[in-house]
Amino acid sequence: MNKYERLAKKFKNREKIIGTTMIIFKNPIILECMNCDELDYVLFDAEHGVFDTQNTVELLQVCRLMGLPAFVRAQDAEYHLIAKAIDMGADGIMIPRTESLEQLRTAVDALLFYPDGKKGSGGHAQFRKGEAYADFKKTRFLMPQIESPKGIEMLPKMLDEYGEYISAVMIGPYDLSIMVGTPKDIKSREMISAIQKIFDISNSYGKSCGIFCDDEVLAQKYRDMGCNVLWTSSDKDFYMRGYNEEMQVLKNIK
Repeated sequence: MNKYERLAKKFKNREKIIGTTMIIFKNPIILECMNCDELDYVLFDAEHGVFDTQNTVELLQVCRLMGLPAFVRAQDAEYHLIAKAIDMGADGIMIPRTESLEQLRTAVDALLFYPDGKKGSGGHAQFRKGEAYADFKKTRFLMPQIESPKGIEMLPKMLDEYGEYISAVMIGPYDLSIMVGTPKDIKSREMISAIQKIFDISNSYGKSCGIFCDDEVLAQKYRDMGCNVLWTSSDKDFYMRGYNEEMQVLKNIK
């Protein structure tokens, strides 16, 4: 079983999944350093990150050669943004600020071929080597990101209508904290209540769910609350953590 098939199985069975984010580093060597058996996917952040088309396609191709599932967080739920990412070799898409059926319809249309969607077939890297057309949708992943009270309200309807295409429901905690009235305070009572509601709805539909978590303490807390996708830190976070630890060691040298 390759990593793509293993990830599809984990999503379906709601097993623990570990992912991380690339947001500032564009050198493919970083991917070699990050790749390990425990890492289920890497996400390239086109919403907040520094990536353009050229370096994104290079990074996606390196992931393809390593057999590491690679996702792109699109800037928005626009057909051309999602379809382009799949054409370049992305295995899955995260949709930010998801709160409508129309956004998910567009995402499915851009992600999958007829009869499920309307994706064109011209992308140079959309198929993996030896992959059959009939197998394409089995290991292409869609993760809507819930970041507002409206998104929470609409989540049951979105799962009713498009649940078969959704691999996992994800939470963007910092944007959600702004929308519930406690900006950047992701541990507020309002936030914990909102997060728990999203987890509960997702679990009631038998769907994997996850959230961005800055550290292992938060990851464990969210795991205990009912999520199975631990979307943890970013290349910038890992770098700054290591840098700060090393500088503290140097500072303490007499």
